[in-house]
Amino acid sequence: MKFQRRIALALSLSLLFSSAAAFADSTDPQSQDQPQTVSEILQVQKDLRSKLDSPTGEYSHFSEADIAKMKRAQDSVFSMLSGVDSLDQLTLDQKTSLSNSLDVIRATLLSDEGNRLICYRERKIGTNIVSKRCETVAERNARAKEAQEQMRQMAPTVQTRSGG
Repeated sequence: MKFQRRIALALSLSLLFSSAAAFADSTDPQSQDQPQTVSEILQVQKDLRSKLDSPTGEYSHFSEADIAKMKRAQDSVFSMLSGVDSLDQLTLDQKTSLSNSLDVIRATLLSDEGNRLICYRERKIGTNIVSKRCETVAERNARAKEAQEQMRQMAPTVQTRSGG
């Protein structure tokens, strides 16, 4: 019975994520034009940097903090891709870091921090298998809040005895 519930849940979640991804791909005009090569990524970031540097330009409505955050992420992108001809030359950790930096820029531009994707590599407990795990900032915060709530509920309550 539990096994059937787990399978049903897994199928439901996979259907949800695949349909959400397909919907996002079909409705987001930027998803059609995402740069796929090192030269494309660098060109897009250089163009964006010149617009960010313009005090009266297209992105002048962003706060100084947002512009600084995007520039830091861009500096990371430029550093990672310096001397690289192909994304295949990057290690898995570097690809993850590159993806995170590009997502910081994208989320800031879209003013949607909660939907920014964070990816990291984690080792499964009891194995040497390392896998990539991605979740949005909102999902990560919700998971952390839920874990804190569970820990609070599990913590033994302190009972004091009144002395007399």
